Amino acid sequence: MTTTVTTPRGLDAAELDRLTGDTRDRAVDVLRLASLLVVVAGHSIMLTVAPPAPGGDRLVLGNLLGDHPLLQVATWLLQVLPLFFFAGAAAAVYGWRPDTAPGHWLFRRSQRLLRPVFWYLLAVGAALGVAEWAGSAAAVDVIARLGVQLLWFLGAYLVILAVVALLQWMSTPAQIVGAVTVCYALTGLADFARLRGDGTPAWTTITFATAWTIPAILGIAHAKKLITPKAAALGAALMLAVDTALVVFGPYDVSMVTVPGQRLSNMSPPSLLLAGHAIVLCLLAIAGAGALGRWARRPRVWWWVALGNRSAMTLYLWHLPLLGLIIGAGALLGFTRDHPASGEHLVVVAVQTVALLVLLVPVVAVLSPLENRPLPWWDDPRATRLAPTAGHRLRDVVVLLLMVLAGAALLMFARDGMLVGAPMLGVVAAGAIGARIITAPVAQPAGQQR
Repeated sequence: MTTTVTTPRGLDAAELDRLTGDTRDRAVDVLRLASLLVVVAGHSIMLTVAPPAPGGDRLVLGNLLGDHPLLQVATWLLQVLPLFFFAGAAAAVYGWRPDTAPGHWLFRRSQRLLRPVFWYLLAVGAALGVAEWAGSAAAVDVIARLGVQLLWFLGAYLVILAVVALLQWMSTPAQIVGAVTVCYALTGLADFARLRGDGTPAWTTITFATAWTIPAILGIAHAKKLITPKAAALGAALMLAVDTALVVFGPYDVSMVTVPGQRLSNMSPPSLLLAGHAIVLCLLAIAGAGALGRWARRPRVWWWVALGNRSAMTLYLWHLPLLGLIIGAGALLGFTRDHPASGEHLVVVAVQTVALLVLLVPVVAVLSPLENRPLPWWDDPRATRLAPTAGHRLRDVVVLLLMVLAGAALLMFARDGMLVGAPMLGVVAAGAIGARIITAPVAQPAGQQR
C-alpha cells in the first residue's frame, strides 16, 4: 500500500513535477533550502547557554567553537550564507526583463519577503511584553537581543537585491571576473585598515557591502551561464588554496564565524577570508549545479524542495525561537548547555538539534500560511514596468532608495535589538510604507478600467 503526499494546493509529487517542467533551475532551489537547513543546524550546534553570573540578570550565551578550537575548521562547511545570496541573485535574474524598473522590481520582491516579518515581530513584541510583565530580566534581554538578531540577513538581502537590479548589465565573463576582483580587493583594503587600528564605520560598511556582493555577482553569472562548470571547479580550487594560505601565513583565524579571541573577525564585518570562502562556495555551486538539478528532478525530492522554498522565510525566522523553547525545556529537565567541555554537552546538543529539525516541520506547516497569504493593501499588485518618462524614472529611483534605506535600517535594528533599536524599526516601516505609496499600480487594460 502506498500513500500519496499532497502539497497545500492538493498536488501530489508527480503532478507538481510535471507542472514545474524542465526549464526551471531546480539547483537554485536546492541550494536555497539546503543553505537554510545548514544554518539552522549550525546555530543549534554552536550555541552554549549558561545562567547569569552572580548579581547579573543576563544569560551568558557562548559559542561551542570557543571551547573546542579544533572544531572551528568545520565552519568552512557550516558557513553557507553566501549560497543563499547566490541563489537569491540567480532567482532574481530569472525574473528580470529588459524593460524592468529596478525600484519597482525590488519592491515587488520585498512584498513577499517582508510579509512574514510583520507577523514575526508581532509575536516577538508580545513575548517581550509578557517577559516584562513577569519581571524576568533575563528573558527580556534574550528576547530583545536574539529575537530580532537574525533579521540582519533580511536587511542585507534587500540591499543585495538592489545591487543585483543595478548589475543586470553584466553579460560577459570578463565583466563578472572584474566585478568580483574589485569587491575582493576592496574587502582586502578594509581588512588592512582594520589591522592598522582603523575600524571606522566607513570601512565596516565597505567590507560588508563588497563581501556580500560577491555571491550575488556569481549568482548573476550562474543564471546567465557566464561561467562553465570546469572553469568554476578550477577557480574554486585556486581560491581554496588562497584561503588556506591566508590562514596559514596571514593574520586570519580559521573560524568563518565570530568566536572569542579572534584578532580579526571573519564574519562581523566580513573579512577577506570570508569573501574568498564565498567565492569557493559559489563556484562549487556552479560546478555542481547540473548534478543538483538532475537530483531535484526526482518527483519526491522536488516536492520537498518546492515545499521548503515556499516556506523559506518562515523556516528562517522561527527556528531560533523554537530552539530557545527546546533549550529552555531541556534545562527544566536538567539537560543544560553550560558545560561545553563535557561529553554530556555534545549528547544534549545532538539530541536537541535533531529535535529542532523534526519539530520545524509541523511548526512551519502551521505558520507558513502567514508567509503565503497576502496582506491587505501591502500586497496589492504593483507595476514592474513603467513608461520611459522622466517622472517615472524619478519615481523609480525614489522607490529604490527607500527600499535600500529600509534594508540598511533593518540591519541596524537587528544589531541593536528591539529595545535600543526601536527607532530603526520605525525607519524600516517608513521606508517600506513610503515605497508602497509611491510605487505605481499595475495598469489595467482599457476595457477593465472603472
